[in-house]
Amino acid sequence: MRNAIQVGELFVTIDNSGCIGENPQDEVQVPHEVTGYFTARTAILEQWCAGAMPVQLVVANFSGDDAWQPYINGFQQVFDEINIPTPPVTGSSETNFQALQSAVSLTMLGKKAFANNTTNCRYFVVGEPLVGEEVVNNPQKIASLGELYTGLNEGFIQAIWPVGSKGIGTEIERFTGSDKYEVDLPLKKSAGPSCAVLVAVNEQNISRFFQIMSAPITEIKLEILAE
Repeated sequence: MRNAIQVGELFVTIDNSGCIGENPQDEVQVPHEVTGYFTARTAILEQWCAGAMPVQLVVANFSGDDAWQPYINGFQQVFDEINIPTPPVTGSSETNFQALQSAVSLTMLGKKAFANNTTNCRYFVVGEPLVGEEVVNNPQKIASLGELYTGLNEGFIQAIWPVGSKGIGTEIERFTGSDKYEVDLPLKKSAGPSCAVLVAVNEQNISRFFQIMSAPITEIKLEILAE
């Protein structure tokens, strides 16, 4: 697992978004629905990293009552993209005070659904690291949730590891357990809302992987140490 924690039979993942939205002082100006989508995107990728699927969403909304439904609409887009029903949603909104900047937090509770196994796999980066306005302006460089979910269901993707603000380099080492690798991408640049995702692909299904993925693909070449 990456950042998920296990509580009994449930896997808990969380993602936050601040200063991104419709308020005048937000650093990135986008509709709340877009913010909701990318917040849920990161949280569900963390679920997949743990081999789980969400069964409940819990929202903390600091952007006022008017933002609640747009956030929910954004969450629903994630589940529409992978063609499954949106889990039940609960949560609360801060309505006593008006924040100067937008903020939302989404917690997902999930149950085990996939078995991660990197044996006989090659490692790849799907998508590219993007942050801020780059995310809005380069949708073709963002790893597709629908395509990744297809890979998990068909079994040619054996494990998933999202990339966040710490950059690809840190996450490659955590995912593969090796600091000896080559990859033709910036290693320290933030990938924002997991625009880039690391995957382990079964060697027998590499052609299917390339057939399905539409975002840029970069192989992670691990150094094989002689015994």
